[in-house]
Amino acid sequence: MAERKRLSGAQYRKRRAENEKDVTKQGDSLLKYLCTPHRDEGSPEELNNQAEADKEAEKSDEITVSEEFEPQNEMHGTHQESKSEVHKIDNFTGLYVNYGDPATSTKFDDHMRQILIEHGPEQVEQFDFPKDSMQRKFSNIHYNRRLVNGENIRRHWLQYSVSNDSVYCFCCKLFTSSTIGAPSLSDKGSHDWKNMSAILSGHEKSSEHLVNFQSWKELELRLQHMKTIDAEHLRLIKKEEQYWQQILKRLIALVRVLGMQNLAFRGTHEQLNTSNNGNFLKFVEFLALFDPLMDEHLRKI
Repeated sequence: MAERKRLSGAQYRKRRAENEKDVTKQGDSLLKYLCTPHRDEGSPEELNNQAEADKEAEKSDEITVSEEFEPQNEMHGTHQESKSEVHKIDNFTGLYVNYGDPATSTKFDDHMRQILIEHGPEQVEQFDFPKDSMQRKFSNIHYNRRLVNGENIRRHWLQYSVSNDSVYCFCCKLFTSSTIGAPSLSDKGSHDWKNMSAILSGHEKSSEHLVNFQSWKELELRLQHMKTIDAEHLRLIKKEEQYWQQILKRLIALVRVLGMQNLAFRGTHEQLNTSNNGNFLKFVEFLALFDPLMDEHLRKI
């Protein structure tokens, strides 16, 4: 076996220096891929100044944005205010109504009559009524009727239309079926301000107005007590629906119990109150002994 040749001390030092040089060279090559771009962060005072400048810039941007949108908000509010008199009463059909202007509505069905009567007539008072060619105009005085004994009675049926400067009768406009021979206050309205007192006095004493006024008050009373045909019909439907829900809850619970116990449902007979009519009908009979609702149901069938 050949002996290992031993290097001198100078040769060891030379080889170690070469190895260290190679390691340093390889390390520099690796750092070339790991280094991030150099950034001069500056002193703490400079960083604080920069942060304050950024905050001021953000505030100025917010002020600019709010100033740009402020006129749009004002316009939107004005638009809503101008439409406040018109109300949407039916989301499905998109039906709108103006409670304060009777001239905007011409045809009335039962649904519309109920809506208007539930809301009640609106009377325009805080308004600068326009003058006609004779310098005459409508006055709030006409909303009241003065009796012989000096007592004032409010004419709640009288409405003023801003759109065509005329007055209408609320109940006659709702319940007059035909415009032929109809009172003038129910069709086109009246703006004869010179003779308005006489027109109103004659209208409220007419038979047509008295009949329509009575129809208005009767329907209003029925609506207040929820006695309309539609409301009564809906109430009966709701009551019947709740009745069958309670019956089905009991029968479903009985079916679940029989199923979990693996019991037969049917017997040799399929009629109540007979022998051998099965577990289901027999349990129904048993339930009726203690449940008034089930007892009533069995008596009905």
